[in-house]
Amino acid sequence: MSKSKASSGGGFGGLLVLALIIWIIVKLIWWIVGAAVLVAMFFVLRAIVRESGRRADLRAAHRAAVRMRADQQHNWVLQGDDRGIYGPEGAELMQYLYPERERVKARLLPSRGE
Repeated sequence: MSKSKASSGGGFGGLLVLALIIWIIVKLIWWIVGAAVLVAMFFVLRAIVRESGRRADLRAAHRAAVRMRADQQHNWVLQGDDRGIYGPEGAELMQYLYPERERVKARLLPSRGE
């Protein structure tokens, strides 16, 4: 019988605490929603900033690669290499289509140096 007396007082107190929590939630629902929105905005903005930084790094790497290819092609043009004008694949095709160009070029280059 002593067990039933000890456990009977906890139900009403639990009910009061539950009612108090529900009252706080109902009373402050817009503050809770606002805080949840702020937290969600923080995570979304952080993801956007990270993606923006990743894309900026990719753009910088792409520009560096294009710059390196342009410098290489410019050096090829200065050396008289067909790859500077047509690119590596285009130069091979031009040599296949016009093989006599190499013979003409070989005859002209020594005469320029003299």
